[in-house]
Amino acid sequence: MEKLIEAIKERAGFFLLEMGNFKPFRVILQADSQVIDTINEAECSSIETDYKLLLNQILQDLEDENIKASAIVLTGKADGYDTVVIEIFSNRRKKYQAVFPYTINGDRVNFGADLNKDYHTIT
Repeated sequence: MEKLIEAIKERAGFFLLEMGNFKPFRVILQADSQVIDTINEAECSSIETDYKLLLNQILQDLEDENIKASAIVLTGKADGYDTVVIEIFSNRRKKYQAVFPYTINGDRVNFGADLNKDYHTIT
């Protein structure tokens, strides 16, 4: 799980540096351990609509035996911090959610400790 989270944080950091923010996107962990991100180019009206579309795609991903896990990555705010939220789904019943505060210093994104760490049941 840690390798997947680090790969996702790296991708999110790239988007933050390039655009200052990003639309929610999906990351797939294939059975061969390849990590693929998918970005929806369609113009949606809201983050909620984007999230629902991504969630529907994840439900389809979980039917595919070649996909070990699928994740939604979005930005938010928590405890006064700008955050990157990572929700990882490995089946239909459980969701692993990590919330990383971040700061941008020049050409580097610094992620803090997971604000949800005390609540994790899946590692």
